Amino acid sequence: MTNNPILIRGGHVVTGDPRLGELPGADVLVSGDTIAAVGHGLQAEGAEVIDASGHVVMPGLVDSHRHVWQGAIGGAGGKVSLGGYFQVVLAGLLDKYEPRDVYAGVLWGALQAVNAGVTTVADWSHIVTTPEHADENVRALRDSGIRAVFLYGPPVGEGVMKWFVESSERHPADARRMRAEVLSDDDARVTMGLALRGPEFSTAQTTADDVRLARELAVPLSMHSGIPGYLSKYRTIGTLEELGLLGPDVHHAHGAAFSDEDLKRIAATGGHITPCPTVDMQMAMGTFPITGRALAHGIQPALGADTIAGAGTDLFSEMRLTLAAERARANAAALARDEPPMEVELDHHDVLGFATTAGAAAWGMSDRIGSLTPGKRADVILVDARRPHLSPLNDAVTTVVLNAGPADVDTVLVDGRILKRHGKLTGQAAQAQERLEESRRRLFAAAGLQDVLGPAWV
Repeated sequence: MTNNPILIRGGHVVTGDPRLGELPGADVLVSGDTIAAVGHGLQAEGAEVIDASGHVVMPGLVDSHRHVWQGAIGGAGGKVSLGGYFQVVLAGLLDKYEPRDVYAGVLWGALQAVNAGVTTVADWSHIVTTPEHADENVRALRDSGIRAVFLYGPPVGEGVMKWFVESSERHPADARRMRAEVLSDDDARVTMGLALRGPEFSTAQTTADDVRLARELAVPLSMHSGIPGYLSKYRTIGTLEELGLLGPDVHHAHGAAFSDEDLKRIAATGGHITPCPTVDMQMAMGTFPITGRALAHGIQPALGADTIAGAGTDLFSEMRLTLAAERARANAAALARDEPPMEVELDHHDVLGFATTAGAAAWGMSDRIGSLTPGKRADVILVDARRPHLSPLNDAVTTVVLNAGPADVDTVLVDGRILKRHGKLTGQAAQAQERLEESRRRLFAAAGLQDVLGPAWV
């Protein structure tokens, strides 16, 4: 990477900033790690020029809930519910991971995200069996070039029952070392949070201790919440409220079963929700994602892909599913009365906001990412709109949300560094994939899953 500025010239710029709007045939000037200017006819002496004609230039996508370590096991949980996922992935594979497997899986998982235009990921990491596992996770995130919140989770490799069934085990004390020695800079490209089990998977006292640890370390926290069969039994939001633990630093992944009262309490305390539409629906974690009901209570939802063991690697698919599912939910009552509505509410611009500005806000990064605003970090993607399925570009956002996928992402910049160019990952992608394949074969052999998954896995 040189110190020369980068001039992205002549693209259809979707800024995501309401003050700037969309700018056809415009330029984005990147200086170092920062967006220096957005507009028409920009000039910069000595700049590297990226020809963006025929491309949509837009903010990098923000995945607010993903288990990045699962880069080696895509498709392994495609046929399972949440209970099956616990058996196949958490109980069957996770404890087989050595630190080298963590590095391989996280590096490839992060590159999969980058390839799909995801420039920021909240990495809910429960592969931290030892401090060495945690260190390799962070090292891989850094080496990938992605922006990330490393959410230090429970060491599930010690046993799923121990850590996820009414657990009284406190969060690993090694989180203090990680915070003090490895991830102390909150303005760095990789920062820290805690991935907590919360009331649905640990006792109330354990939850209180864990949340206090997060606040002692001054980091955000995320927990799996609002899951059918767990929410009502453990009164998740009520329990958190009684313990005085709700707040703007609390992130709820999924939330499909939240009641209106739950949503009121989350909204009143500034909390955040990340529906994961594919997993929420395919793994029987809810009839519909919480999206529309969250909006009705003033909560702007983010989006997450969750686990690539049972979902895809991109947020374009999640945006489409979010839109379809919410329109189906919102219109169901009228259709049941045989009164098809003349208008629909949620649109493509809304769901793009979930995957950009809402994700940035959820992790306290609105001042840095989420829109192509001068002064923010240069996290930028270019989508090739010259392809037949993206042409004509009558409405850029609608066209991209309806039709784009990872293969259409031509260029990706994170902090001004080019991580994908001309449709190919830069850097050590080939070596990362080789390392990943070695790890995959070792893990599936150790788990005895070759016969279950078929010869393609051997």
